[in-house]
Amino acid sequence: MSQIRVLEVSKSTGGLGTYMRWLADGVDRSRFALTFVCLSDGAAALADELSARGWTALAWQMNRYKINPFTDAQVIWRLFKLIRREKFDLVHTHGSKGGFIARVAAIGSGVPVVYSPHNFSFHEGMPRWQVNIFAFVERLAARFLTAKIITVSNGEQTMARQFGVGTPELFTTVHSGVDLSAFSRRVDPSEQKAALGVPREAQVVGAVGRLSEQKNPLAFVRIAALVHQKNPSAHFVWIGEGPLEKQSRQLAIELGVESVLHFVGQRANVPADLQALDVFVMTSRWEAFSLALLEAMACGLPTVSSDLPGIAEALTDGESGYLHPVDDLDGMSASVLKILTNRELARRMGADARRRVEQDFTRAQMIENLMQVYRTVVKIG
Repeated sequence: MSQIRVLEVSKSTGGLGTYMRWLADGVDRSRFALTFVCLSDGAAALADELSARGWTALAWQMNRYKINPFTDAQVIWRLFKLIRREKFDLVHTHGSKGGFIARVAAIGSGVPVVYSPHNFSFHEGMPRWQVNIFAFVERLAARFLTAKIITVSNGEQTMARQFGVGTPELFTTVHSGVDLSAFSRRVDPSEQKAALGVPREAQVVGAVGRLSEQKNPLAFVRIAALVHQKNPSAHFVWIGEGPLEKQSRQLAIELGVESVLHFVGQRANVPADLQALDVFVMTSRWEAFSLALLEAMACGLPTVSSDLPGIAEALTDGESGYLHPVDDLDGMSASVLKILTNRELARRMGADARRRVEQDFTRAQMIENLMQVYRTVVKIG
């Protein structure tokens, strides 16, 4: 059987860059030949990584957020020529802006395009006028330019349908997955706490993500203050960087928790860092389907999280953790305290979380489900 030749188009940073690495490492090379076009900041670095893995990878500059008629037109033209020259069987494009550009470039080529939004551009927290514009563009592209839309959660699909994007048969969900081997190597929790600047004997509540509006770190600081009032020996860790770091640190000072709240920045070994935690907290305002949550669950951590559609598909309320409305600070802090003070509850929830990942959210399952979509679209069984 000949290989299916797929062009993968994506920005290069953050979760999408990670997703490209997963594809590069996980696909069956005897059946699929991937070519990567890496866009925006970090394109050259990601292309070098993918090339070192034995794939063809190109690095092109594109502003990841803003519309730039000159550079965007350049990317469209280059994709237009590449798609026709290389005669791909399929184009898979990732992210809202890259997704639209690649679909435009493929017009008239006869090559089917599948699109993974990885969180639609008309999510919560955006001005209404922007939501209306982006939803309109997505509706047009879905109707005329797309063979299949691959969402990372059923909740993402439901949101799209609420805005009139696509028809039910256009969608399929392929949940993200984690490599369990990375979360099965045990470390000494006390040593890892010390590496994070936390007392070895302390109970630790943690979060992983960008210090951004989406991840809502100010809510995490306020939860830390509420928990600190009743459990002053507990410590709190945020792993990640972002534009709200200064504001988050200032709020910690104002609330008197700067000595127990640690902003540790980007870390090289998050699976090891997670093993220093007793409770994982997600205060996000919106998520499609959180990789950070899956990683925490793979480590056997009970989680207290915002109740968002994608999150609820992985985390079972009352069994692997607790779900609360966004910004329910009192409820979330009470759940954190409940877990910290009940070791058996924490153990049971952590075991359920790990079991959920093992059953439904492994990297191997994700890759196989995605490759089945590819085979279906190009009509190979």
